[in-house]
Amino acid sequence: MIYRAFTVSLFLMSFLWATTLPSTTEKVYSRSHPLTSVADEKGSIAMDVPAKSDDTTQPACLQIGQTWISPFDGREMVCVPAGKFLMGAAETDTSAGEDERPQHEVYLDAFWIDKTEVTNADYLRCIDEGACHPEIYDTTITTYIPYAVHPDYQSHPALIFIVDDAIDYCQWAGRRLPTEAEWEKSARGTDGRMYPWGESLDCERANYYLCDNRPEPGPDVPPCGYTSSCQTQKVDSQTAGASPYGLLHMSGNVWEWVSDWYSTDYFTNSPQENPQGPVTGDFRVRKGGGATSLAKDLRASSRASGKGEHYFDGQMGFRCATDTVTP
Repeated sequence: MIYRAFTVSLFLMSFLWATTLPSTTEKVYSRSHPLTSVADEKGSIAMDVPAKSDDTTQPACLQIGQTWISPFDGREMVCVPAGKFLMGAAETDTSAGEDERPQHEVYLDAFWIDKTEVTNADYLRCIDEGACHPEIYDTTITTYIPYAVHPDYQSHPALIFIVDDAIDYCQWAGRRLPTEAEWEKSARGTDGRMYPWGESLDCERANYYLCDNRPEPGPDVPPCGYTSSCQTQKVDSQTAGASPYGLLHMSGNVWEWVSDWYSTDYFTNSPQENPQGPVTGDFRVRKGGGATSLAKDLRASSRASGKGEHYFDGQMGFRCATDTVTP
């Protein structure tokens, strides 16, 4: 992967500390401090961000194990080949809600999907290039560098509470949000397993409420969403929890937006090929559970609804997908 380094001046950070910002419940991102400004010679903080590539040639997605670097934002994508998989919860799954049933076979065309959740470094570049304009982004705290711009958290997932802000990023990057079916196949493979790695859950494989990932409190620990401190993990961590296609953090860390509108009974009449979700609705589907979620929310079949403006648990993220070229 090719990377481009850019710097954020400590003067800029000092400005953030000194400026009276909105309360933490507002969390409004301001475009008044673009993060790719040239740093002073003294005390600059270097952060590596995937660079755009001039090569826009997309390979055909044909087999598990293929990877591709997006030419738009430099993110690593993995191939999910065409074929059938089991979607929804089995009758034996006592944690499942009725909206997860019946379990049914679905055929999907091949597609590419981001290996990891979109990071703060990724999202901040979209903001800097003028393509992303989030109303709510976790930067407004008065006592220390906020989560989104803190140098220690650039490889952590961007917390995007409004689904349209996630859509804006994917469009800027030449991609789209995955459908619920694409997301679920990417998470569990073809055999209907409960979690990406199998049938049991532990903190080595997933970041959820039972795992003690909370940093020691102190003046240098930024907030994470609406929790008192950050409980997310770096997006490329916990490789033991990889899905059959190699995706990371499909269970836990942050909830992830998908493109489908939510309906409680959609599975009773959804198409058997390439389902796109209901035509319209009041809520979007979110998948995977977050760092503060219960174990039942981390199951691959778990479905939760989220308003397009969704703040209640403070940990919402996303990854992008794209169709593959026809060989």
